[in-house]
Amino acid sequence: MKILLILAWRNLWRNKKRTLITISSVLFAVLLATLFVSMEKGSYERLIDSMVKYSTGYIQIQDILYDEEPSIDHTLLFDEEIEEILNKYEEQIAYHVPRLQNFVLVATENNTRGSILNGIDPELEIKMNDLNEDVVKGEFLKPNDNGLMLAEGLAGILNVTVGDTLVLLGQGFHGSTAAGTYPIRGIVDLKIPDINNNTIYMSLSEAQWFYGTDNRVTSLIIMPENPARTQQLAESLRKVIDPEWHRVLTWEELLEDLLNLMKFDVAGTMVMMMILYIVIAFGLFGTILTMLIERRKEFALLFSLGMKRAQVAIVCFFEALFISMAGVILGIIISIPVVAWFYHHPIPLSGDMAEAIADYGFEPVLPFSADPTIFINQALIVLIISFLIGLFPVYKVFRINIMEAKK
Repeated sequence: MKILLILAWRNLWRNKKRTLITISSVLFAVLLATLFVSMEKGSYERLIDSMVKYSTGYIQIQDILYDEEPSIDHTLLFDEEIEEILNKYEEQIAYHVPRLQNFVLVATENNTRGSILNGIDPELEIKMNDLNEDVVKGEFLKPNDNGLMLAEGLAGILNVTVGDTLVLLGQGFHGSTAAGTYPIRGIVDLKIPDINNNTIYMSLSEAQWFYGTDNRVTSLIIMPENPARTQQLAESLRKVIDPEWHRVLTWEELLEDLLNLMKFDVAGTMVMMMILYIVIAFGLFGTILTMLIERRKEFALLFSLGMKRAQVAIVCFFEALFISMAGVILGIIISIPVVAWFYHHPIPLSGDMAEAIADYGFEPVLPFSADPTIFINQALIVLIISFLIGLFPVYKVFRINIMEAKK
């Protein structure tokens, strides 16, 4: 076997130019595929990270009925039982963020608009998403504050600013009426238009008093110490929490629609990737086919001298495998520093595209992912392609007619 491997390697360099061109085609195909997948995965990772920080968190504990029917009547009682469960897993939980969210009608002297009122713990909210850095006027809420913080878009619609007073009217717990007047403490730019035009923040204690929910919240967000172990932590919580009253949801379940949309987008990306893989396959196949045609007489002579067909087939198979492996290895070696550079220095965008991305609260750049599986997957796919193509010369060697080949 050692001699056959040496023969296969030496045969590749009998035509150096053809071998180098084939290796280069595999190299650049692997490099392009790796960069393309890294850029797409990086964009998805940044999108998910933003949604997790500003919206759902990694894990939520809710009332069993809240996800199907979001209502103030289906709130979660944040009592000693829940606190004991959190304390039990305090080594795995970085912190938790309680929220009370419900619809409210907000009015000024001349304007009225329906909005979403978010009761938050200011200190924990800052820890989760640095919301205080987005304040453009006034100041961020303080614990037990009896004022409001308004999204910038909603403040513009209502034509109000810091120091003005708003009237809030809504439905409280168990059909009670929730009403009150509150001063505006600050205005925050939430970037995403739909959220920026409909959001009000209030301290959690004040929101609980406003809705009459006592110590209830619509959701208890849990941020794990290790986000990679989100599923394991969620499963542990499900085992100890009462399933008749409470429900534990992960960010995948809470963002199911977004993830389905991303899967649809991935399907389109796979079409582009298939084109690259086809380029690799035809490049290898063309090289192997040319080598077989040129060496038909050589094979016939080797058979006449007593070399077995199986041995010649093994040599041809490893020739195809060596070419692809050389291209894959060089492609991965080159792509690692390139991806690492773009991971630490994302490509900046400009013009209308940059403005559109910035309007939705994201940095106007093309982010890249440095996930090791990207490199491993590309190497495996190309090696599988080369393995399948390497079976073709094996088939042809066993089918060669010695007399016809000699002519």
